[in-house]
Amino acid sequence: MKKLTTFFILLFFIQQLSAQQDTLLYHYRQKALEYQQSVQMAKARMSGAESKVEAAKSDLLPSLDFSGSYKYHGVPLQLAPPADGSSITGAKLYNFYGLHLDLYQPVLTGGQLKNTKLAAESEVEMMRNLVEMNKQQVMLNADIYYWNAVAKKETYALYEKYMQVIDKFLKVIEDKVANEVVGKNQLYQAQVRYNDARYKAIRSKKEYMVSLMNLNKIAGLPVSNPTKVADSLVIIPWVKVSDTITGYALKKRPEMGYLQSKISMNEHRENIAGSMYNPQLGVFAGGKWGSPSPGLQIEPGFNYNIGANFMIPIFHWGKKHEQIQIAHQFTQEAKLEMDETKDRVILEVQSSYYQLERSQEQLDFAFNSLANAKKNVDVMIDRYNEGLSSVLEVLDAQLYWQKSYLNYILAKYELNVSYSQFRYAIGNFEY
Repeated sequence: MKKLTTFFILLFFIQQLSAQQDTLLYHYRQKALEYQQSVQMAKARMSGAESKVEAAKSDLLPSLDFSGSYKYHGVPLQLAPPADGSSITGAKLYNFYGLHLDLYQPVLTGGQLKNTKLAAESEVEMMRNLVEMNKQQVMLNADIYYWNAVAKKETYALYEKYMQVIDKFLKVIEDKVANEVVGKNQLYQAQVRYNDARYKAIRSKKEYMVSLMNLNKIAGLPVSNPTKVADSLVIIPWVKVSDTITGYALKKRPEMGYLQSKISMNEHRENIAGSMYNPQLGVFAGGKWGSPSPGLQIEPGFNYNIGANFMIPIFHWGKKHEQIQIAHQFTQEAKLEMDETKDRVILEVQSSYYQLERSQEQLDFAFNSLANAKKNVDVMIDRYNEGLSSVLEVLDAQLYWQKSYLNYILAKYELNVSYSQFRYAIGNFEY
């Protein structure tokens, strides 16, 4: 536990350092979160789930309804004549109408209303985790698009610098040709390398501009927006972690919270399925104004009623058991999905950490190779000036330097992407 605490303290300082080095990354994360439709749709679904909770709460409270009715009977309802034996016939009722005000309060529902509310609350938690799942994915995508744009920009700058290096060497050769120290073939050889470098610079600029368009798209900005990114990739500092990080990831990853809430929701729905076969009790009170009035009078009048409904389901040919089994099946599927997701999360944590370690090795090797390549260029140019090396040896040394530099850029890119993927795997992105 102490090792895990130390890891997150160090991770906090790393995050602060990274934020100071490159605040643009966080800017594009936020832009992407504000724009991406997947996040907005998940938020809308969460809002709908919250409304379900409020609706379920309302079902627990008394309901008050106002209604009206009218009915005309073609064959009237004739009342009985007076009991005194007179010849007066009973009144004929053609019109039946009334205004009703009814109050109903459920008392026993077999757990239906309670579990409906609990299921709705579990669904809210599901949607809250769904929002977080989409946010984590959007931030990972934003990171990758951003790092890609910076890498393309730095690569373009590399080829521009490579052109300048060859151009500077071209001037040295031109002086030697002018003094008839070397032949023009050496000048042509250097010119070919320069043209190749220029072609690569043109192509890399195109790739850089396209990467900016992709970054603008995910951030919800106009494609042609003059997007600003860092000039070069930062080297993300990170620390080694212990095996306990997988346990942290299983608690932190929103997928796990989503499925836990899904299991809970389905368990409540199992209870709902069985609740309709439990004893039911409700009380009611109401009033009516209309005709016929009390005593079957034609003139409209007021009447009221108070009562209770009680029911005990007894036999339904096993329907209760089958409906519970249907609901139980969804619970079992969610539990199996939870086990599958747990295995996937553990794999993602371990594989992303492995890639992070290997990416760091690549970066260390690329850095050392670049330093050696630079020394080799300096040595070869000195030897060329002394007449000890050929022009091709110098050009090859410059080419190896360019390739080593490109490997260094790619290694930085892979390290940054691996770090973002690792943070995604442990559910530790921030916004």
